[in-house]
Amino acid sequence: MAGVTFQGPLPKVPKHGRIKPKAGAKPTRAEQRHMDRVASLPCLVSGKRPVTLHHVTGFAFAMGRFARSHRLIVPLAPEYHLHQHGPKMSVEALGHRGFYQEWGIDLLAEAERLEAESVAMGILPEKENG
Repeated sequence: MAGVTFQGPLPKVPKHGRIKPKAGAKPTRAEQRHMDRVASLPCLVSGKRPVTLHHVTGFAFAMGRFARSHRLIVPLAPEYHLHQHGPKMSVEALGHRGFYQEWGIDLLAEAERLEAESVAMGILPEKENG
């Protein structure tokens, strides 16, 4: 391979540390108010506080994922959200379908219910169609 030279312009290198940003866009003021409201609620599984916010990105009844949104969030105690090691009881360990099978909670349906409540309370604007 000696004597191989690169032809053409150099590829552009991203200026950030990750190829895909972890958190996506920063929440709007309305989304932040919605997140604060949901964070004040008890865990959907245990009723405990404090909670962490889980951004729902999957379905309980089907394969596949969708884009993360600050509107589709649910309150979960850390043991039901973040832990991936030890007993499989968190959404991160089980996945959305496994979480539904284990706990009987459809996270997408709950996130949509909480979003609708925030819209009705005037915290979030109606979703734009399109």
